[in-house]
Amino acid sequence: MASLTREEIAWAASVGIPARRAEWLAACPKFTRWDYEKRTVADRNLWKNGNVWFLRMKRRGVQIVERLSTDLDEARKLRDARIAQINSYTIPQ
Repeated sequence: MASLTREEIAWAASVGIPARRAEWLAACPKFTRWDYEKRTVADRNLWKNGNVWFLRMKRRGVQIVERLSTDLDEARKLRDARIAQINSYTIPQ
């Protein structure tokens, strides 16, 4: 652990940080960053009710629910096409 001066320990105590915690925080490297993998969900915006897949999303405060298909692969294709169509409407030209 990094050793702190008495002034630094006193300041840490004044803001409510114990000396051991302050030393541990001082030992952390600056600008520490954790790399993580952002996951994409294949079935985002899909909702199954019974045997039928629906597109379910919210755009500009409006809830959109549309019936797609009973087949998952076909529902994914229809969802992608519909999202592309909706986004083309919402992008300023």
